[in-house]
Amino acid sequence: MSIAFFDIDGTLVPKPSLELRFLGDLLQRRKIPPGNYLRWAARMLRSDGSGFRARALANKMYLRGLPREIFSAAGAPADRLLPGFFPAAIERVWWHALRGDAVVLVSGTLRPLAETVKAALERELRWRGIEPTIAVLATRLESNGGTLTGKVHGPPMLGRTKAVAIAGLARARGIALEQCSAYGDHELDCWMLAAVGAAFAVNPSPALCRVARLSGWRVVDWQPLPPGTARHTPKGKGEAAG
Repeated sequence: MSIAFFDIDGTLVPKPSLELRFLGDLLQRRKIPPGNYLRWAARMLRSDGSGFRARALANKMYLRGLPREIFSAAGAPADRLLPGFFPAAIERVWWHALRGDAVVLVSGTLRPLAETVKAALERELRWRGIEPTIAVLATRLESNGGTLTGKVHGPPMLGRTKAVAIAGLARARGIALEQCSAYGDHELDCWMLAAVGAAFAVNPSPALCRVARLSGWRVVDWQPLPPGTARHTPKGKGEAAG
């Protein structure tokens, strides 16, 4: 048995990211308290030695004071914010599931949003006759009595943290990372990709593309469905591993 680790934003689904879509929905519905904008900006201006992306992934002050239920169907119907998967991504997840591989989502996005992707993927696989159990490693939010504090619980799931997380999960399951696969689209996925035996750079950023070429990782181009195309089409056998 092996494990296939998948990033989400830009790897399984097109950008913009799920969190940006969620933020846009909150802004449109005027759910963010005015003071949170200042709190978010103040946190971003603090210099802690990390880059902008790392600070942004750790800074959730726009959620301060909101109930955890904001992610539920009653608050922000997450399925509505989830774009269609890349068809090739669905095929690849399906191929791994057919082989008996475990599928794990590893993403810097908020865990409730990642859980939405998990549920949608499991529905896609059940439609193809597979009863999967997909695990999630994502950025967790801190809360107090059911109210979000605007902070993350532990480090955001990006960069080296992804590599540490997948190593811990593989070790707990008694599986060598050399037997595993990983898929990512950003240079911050390099640590995760370097940790496994089969690495795939999906729609890679220029920096990741350079690293992938130097490292001998496979570079793949996954495109979204054209507008108006039905999501489900008859399927044959899964694509062969590359």
